[in-house]
This record gives sequence, C-alpha cells and structure tokens, in this order.
Amino acid sequence: MRRFLILLLIISSKTFACGEETKEFSPFALKFEDQQTSQQELQVFEILSPVKKGDEFLSSVTARLEGEFEVNLDIREDFSYIGNYYRSFISIPNKYIDKVEVVLSYNTTKKDRSTMLFCANWKIYKLRELLSFEAANEAPPPTSPPPPNADDY
Repeated sequence: MRRFLILLLIISSKTFACGEETKEFSPFALKFEDQQTSQQELQVFEILSPVKKGDEFLSSVTARLEGEFEVNLDIREDFSYIGNYYRSFISIPNKYIDKVEVVLSYNTTKKDRSTMLFCANWKIYKLRELLSFEAANEAPPPTSPPPPNADDY
C-alpha cells in the first residue's frame, strides 16, 4: 500500500490529464466600464475564455476567493472579438482583484456540454493575470442585409 501511495505521489498530475497541452490558448479579462458602476464600490470584469482548448470544450468558469466564496459563472457566446470565445462577468470590490482566482475547466467533448470527461483539464488564473493578457482583436460590426430588390416582388 505504501508503494502504491509513493508511486501516486511521484506520477505527475499531467499523467492523469486527458489530451495534449495546447500552445495557442489565450483567455483574457477586461474591466467593464459603465457609467453606473464607476461610482460604486464593486467593479465589473468581463472574462473571455476560448470555446475550445485542444479537443475539449469549455465546461465551466469558476471564480473563487479562498475562505470567502466559490461560484460558477454564467457562460455566454461572445461575438464581439475575433475568435471563438465565451464571456462571463463577475462583480467584486477592488481590494480583491489580486486575490480572486478564475478556474477555466475544459472537461467536455461537445460544445453543448452534454458529455463530461473526468480529467484534470483546468487552468487556474488570478484575475489580475487575466487582466494583463493581451485582448483579442475586436470583430467588425455585422453587415446589414442588402436592401430588397424591386424586381424580387
């Protein structure tokens, strides 16, 4: 039994992770500027997470502050940046920006999250770290459909 425990301690947690480490992976966060929130004590942050990491899709975004809270954030598709991103929002006091951790979990093989992998495919970031990452380029505004042609009637 001792040998088994020692063996488990020696083996890296990467061994238990599914999939390969992906080099092109670029989450980021932005401070959400709003006239109503700029006067308040809470700051709103937008977290943008790539939809896919390798072969796995984003399954959850969790924000946590040790000893205070751990909450799963809502995930919505984002179309305002070039690339495939999900967006989440969190409102926290300024004093916690350096302490809040954001956990991005990539534990599903389907975009609709109907399957689940039991792997260690997550990445933990400090919110301040995500704020320092370069943001993706903004997507161009959607084009309006062409006006109807009189000949089509």
